[in-house]
Amino acid sequence: MYPDELPLRDNLRTGHASAWRSIAEPGAFWTGTQRVAMVAEARHALSCDLCARRQAALSPFTETGEHDSVTDLQPSIIELIHRLRTDPGRLTRSWFDGIIGAGISQGEYVEAVSVVTSSVIVDTLHASLGLPLADLPAAQSGQPNGQIDENTVDGGAWVPITAASQELTDTGMPAVPNIARSLGLVPGAVALFFSTFRPHYALQDIPLAISQAQAEFIAARVSALNQCFY
Repeated sequence: MYPDELPLRDNLRTGHASAWRSIAEPGAFWTGTQRVAMVAEARHALSCDLCARRQAALSPFTETGEHDSVTDLQPSIIELIHRLRTDPGRLTRSWFDGIIGAGISQGEYVEAVSVVTSSVIVDTLHASLGLPLADLPAAQSGQPNGQIDENTVDGGAWVPITAASQELTDTGMPAVPNIARSLGLVPGAVALFFSTFRPHYALQDIPLAISQAQAEFIAARVSALNQCFY
């Protein structure tokens, strides 16, 4: 996936390659073909006219129309993918309720979020290195397995989340990160996202040439520029 001469750690190379293969496989609720289509749709969202108009508007809900699409995914999942890719900071509970009301289950929603955000991690690294985007993986046959975590709880989020202690570790953060809890309804969604994300960042013992403090500064600055309030 990456040229050999680039100074990238082995765990990043293998993590991204594994994530790309995983996206092409059937998940809990979506087929491999549908999951690969989600990546194609997330990429195309960046040139979607409706998404551009919504980004420029004071409120995205003042702009109506149809998304420019390159797949045959149903309109509600296309709306989810495009908004998640282009304007995630302004998603609202009423918007989410509309997605669910259109026939997307909570499990389908969680899995789609994992697929799209994982693909963005891979695509963003390619773009930052000046590389062409990776070819879409070949979709694998098979049916979704329907696997969910039956022990999730209502924690006040939009979807059921992983039940976990909120006691803080020596990093000042919960032992089970909230981002992991938020995907916890679908174990495969957690595994996909963190296999893609984990090589890039850690709260301690970060395997980089820069210090932990420098890494935190960069992470905070990037989050601010991306209007990520997590």
